[in-house]
Amino acid sequence: MQCTHKNIKTKKVSKEIFDMTFEAFTSICNDCGAILRDSAYERKYMHWLEEIYKTRRDKFQTQCHFSKNIIRCAETYLIDYPGISPTVFMRALVTIYFNVIDRDEKKSTRLESLLDHEILKSFTNDKDRKKVNIQFKPNMMIELVAVSEFLEMSTSAVVEEVVVKLMTVITSHDQKLREYWENEIRGYLDMFLKAA
Repeated sequence: MQCTHKNIKTKKVSKEIFDMTFEAFTSICNDCGAILRDSAYERKYMHWLEEIYKTRRDKFQTQCHFSKNIIRCAETYLIDYPGISPTVFMRALVTIYFNVIDRDEKKSTRLESLLDHEILKSFTNDKDRKKVNIQFKPNMMIELVAVSEFLEMSTSAVVEEVVVKLMTVITSHDQKLREYWENEIRGYLDMFLKAA
């Protein structure tokens, strides 16, 4: 039987994230112990994260290692977007992946079925790698942390996997993958990069 959360009290709770602790009052169910975060709690939490973001941007970075070939491909793509760095481009890819592709099961399944595994392997097996720090806004970083905990992977491994997948789409000459790129991703990426 599921708890109906009728027997509640207000209590101070703590939440650990990025080696820091957020504390706020919210409702707790006396029967099952569930923390019932309301909109006021969520607003305080996001405000707290935004304040940290202003002073400690390092907390919202993930340190990745990409093949120099991926970085060269990113730089080639960015020729039409002067002033945009490969890290901004990679952040855009991750944001688009989680907000457009991963939220739609059809798009996600289709991407997995179309991926060119030879290109994917060439990017992942390349030992000539470079360290890249990618900074995310608080909302995206929270999502990355949640995904990494669910998949039992580091946030950097999640970011690396997404970037490699989408760079495989961008660099493939396969007709179906090119159509997927044009129809599902390119418009979002162009809009993101123009805004940046």
